[in-house]
Amino acid sequence: MKFITVALLLLSLTVAAQKDCTLKLEKDSIQVFTCRSTNSKYKIIKANFELAANPEQLQRMLLDIDRLGDWQYRTASAKLLKTISQQEIIYHTEVSAPVIDNRDFVIQLKIEKKASDEWIISAISVPNFIPSIENVVRIPRSKAVWNVKEKTPGKLSVEYTIEIDFGGVVPVWVVNSLAHKAPYETFKSMKEKIGKYAAAGKL
Repeated sequence: MKFITVALLLLSLTVAAQKDCTLKLEKDSIQVFTCRSTNSKYKIIKANFELAANPEQLQRMLLDIDRLGDWQYRTASAKLLKTISQQEIIYHTEVSAPVIDNRDFVIQLKIEKKASDEWIISAISVPNFIPSIENVVRIPRSKAVWNVKEKTPGKLSVEYTIEIDFGGVVPVWVVNSLAHKAPYETFKSMKEKIGKYAAAGKL
């Protein structure tokens, strides 16, 4: 059932879609909510947390695809497929999923500066960018958004939301009941390891 980790990779949500949310976990200064979706059988996942880091460190961490598995929960492999710009890439990642077939994503990740202290990071699936892999279920739809604000120098506030279709045969009630675990484990690890990334340069 650990396959619910696929809920990590990253949707811009309407205000209405986020109203029906339930706090599922609050630990280590990380809040994880599940929210009713009006267009999917799976619930939307929302997480709020803070990072002791600056925007440059977060960008470097997210774009360091070779080390994605160091902090992203249950990542079996990750590979950069295309560099579009310094702030936009396409990459492939496979998630270990005991009991059922592994899931994989092809994600277009884009980092955009919206104000002097605000950034939007989008991670949207592009499932047909490369052929599917035998015995691995390609995630057909995944949309995630990180809303990042620099509260003070060296401190970031993050609101993360994701809506996803897991593909294949997956018990919906299992996903919806356990979906808070993967974000918590991932963001806890991110908080612990982001300090390893140098922060030279400005975004």
